[in-house]
Amino acid sequence: MIDSNAIAYDPGYANSKTGIHGKVGFIQTAISKPKDIGIAASGMKSIGKNVHTVEFDGHKFCVGPGAWYKGDPITSMDYMSITSPARTAAFYASLHITNEEQPISMRDATLMVGLPVPLMRDALQGAVVTDSLRKFKRGHRFTVNGVEHFIEITKASKLAQPLGAYFNWYYDDELKARAGAKHIEVAILDWGMNTLDLYVVKGNEVAETYIGGAEVGMKNLLEEMNTDGRDLSELDAMLRDEEIKPTKEQIEAWVGACLAEIKKTMPDLRRFGLVIPVGGSVVVADQELTAALMSKRANVYRVKDPITDNVSGLYKFAARNS
Repeated sequence: MIDSNAIAYDPGYANSKTGIHGKVGFIQTAISKPKDIGIAASGMKSIGKNVHTVEFDGHKFCVGPGAWYKGDPITSMDYMSITSPARTAAFYASLHITNEEQPISMRDATLMVGLPVPLMRDALQGAVVTDSLRKFKRGHRFTVNGVEHFIEITKASKLAQPLGAYFNWYYDDELKARAGAKHIEVAILDWGMNTLDLYVVKGNEVAETYIGGAEVGMKNLLEEMNTDGRDLSELDAMLRDEEIKPTKEQIEAWVGACLAEIKKTMPDLRRFGLVIPVGGSVVVADQELTAALMSKRANVYRVKDPITDNVSGLYKFAARNS
C-alpha cells in the first residue's frame, strides 16, 4: 500500500491492529503492569523475555504474548476504556511492530479507528466512545523496548470495523476502485474475539436492514475450553501455538451459534454478490465456517489475512481522505 500521513487502528479484544506508512501489523492484546521483584530472579531468564515494554507519560506496561508472566493481566471487554493508558500501550506496541521496530516520527497525522457494530448501534455508548477519541488528538511520545517514537495526531475519525474489510476489497493497493465494485452488494461477517459484526454495503452505501451483531466471538469458545482457570489472553495464545485444541463438537456448536445470529440479520445469503468473512475467529473456524456458508450457497470471498483485513481497509480509506 502507498505511504501517507494516515494511521489506522483496529482495537480488537484479541489483537490490536494498526496501519502506518503503507504497512499493517498487529500484536496480541495482552497487557500487564510489570511486577517489581527486585533481584529475586537473578541468574534466571524470564519466561516473558520477549514481551514488549511500553513507556509513556510516567506509565509502564508489558504488551503481547506472555505479558501475564510479567505482572497481573489487565483485561477489559469494555470499549469505554479504548483511550485508557493500558489500551494506549497496546496501540503504541502495535505501531512499533507494524513499523518493523524502527523509530516513528510523524506530524499532522490522520487517525482512523474501527469500532464494533454493537457499540455503534447503541447511541449513548457510541457517543461516549466517539467523544473519548478526541484524546488521541495530541502529540504522542513513547518508547517500546527503548526505541523512541513521536506521532502528532491532528484528526481522529471512526468507522464501523466491518467497513474496513469492504474498503480493503473495494480499493487496490494504489487506492483505485476495483472495476465494477460499486454494483456489487457485499456482506461482511466480522467475527472477532468478543463480537460477530454484520454489515452490508453496495457502492459505498450502507444497507441498514442488514446491520447487526452479537456477542458470539472466540471468547465463547475459549470459555468453553477453559478447564484450569487460565486468563483468556493466555488461552488465546495457547490456541494460536496449538498447545490446546477445541474438539470437533465445540467447533460445531460455536459455528452453529454464529450461523444462527447471521440468519437473524441475513436470512438468505444467496442474495449477496459476495460474502466476506474476516476476523480472528475466522482463522480458527476456517474450514467449518466456509463449508457452512457455501452449503447455504453464499458466494464466499476468502481474504489473504482475516486478522489484518479490516485495518488494511481502514488505512486505505484514511489514506484516500487524508
